[in-house]
Amino acid sequence: MKKILFGLTIICLFLITGCGNKNIKLDLNKVSENITNLKSDEFARVEAATLLNENISDLEEVYNVKKTFGFNLDADVYEDANIATNKKKTAMYFIIKPLDGKKDEIKKIIDKYMDSLKKDVKDKLAFEDYQDYLIYIIADNSKDLLAKVKECKNTLFNNLMDVEDLSETFDIDNKLVSEHLVKVPMMVINSNSVIILKPENGKTKEVKEKMNTYMEKLENQWKTYLPDQYELVKNRLEEEYGDYLVYVISKDNDAVFDIIKDAKIEEK
Repeated sequence: MKKILFGLTIICLFLITGCGNKNIKLDLNKVSENITNLKSDEFARVEAATLLNENISDLEEVYNVKKTFGFNLDADVYEDANIATNKKKTAMYFIIKPLDGKKDEIKKIIDKYMDSLKKDVKDKLAFEDYQDYLIYIIADNSKDLLAKVKECKNTLFNNLMDVEDLSETFDIDNKLVSEHLVKVPMMVINSNSVIILKPENGKTKEVKEKMNTYMEKLENQWKTYLPDQYELVKNRLEEEYGDYLVYVISKDNDAVFDIIKDAKIEEK
């Protein structure tokens, strides 16, 4: 009896992890659309500034901090910044990403300015040190705006292009693959990629070998170019999902793979 139960268990596991997975069908159009809209956890400074400009009246962008506020922020102390104020300086925002080691210096300068404001203006201040950014908002609803600003996130993928001719990029004859979705960078400044291939019957080994060669080339390409991108390539996701071969190079491979799995077409 134990042997029978054991045998049934093995068969069930086989069906779950083996044959069952082979019947998977993906909606690749859905994958493509959802990947394009997928947000990362990285703060989107420009999107945040746009949101504040739309929600605080009469703001004007500030390009000369010294002339506008009376204090100086040299370009050698910050990496990125969006600053705006109204003419009366009763509403404003600072979104600043300090350079390494300069955060305390910048914060001290701006805090001093904030302390000099009239009490009714200063009382509206909402501040947060968020993802390496110093964010100051003075508005009637500054706390609500700060919460919305923190929800501004960059998309995970930018400037990807679709590849139809697999031979040019991967040295894979299109006849070896029945379905594919390939998104790779338009410019050689990042390694982000999403590659989904469904080999024809009996061609999986050949396609995998071609992809292994391609990934080795990618590693060699980035190894001496940009270390952060090399790490992404090294830590890529490689999965067999049913008959599909899935390769993801990104800062959040699990989130991308979840989107791919969510595009599974349920059998009726």
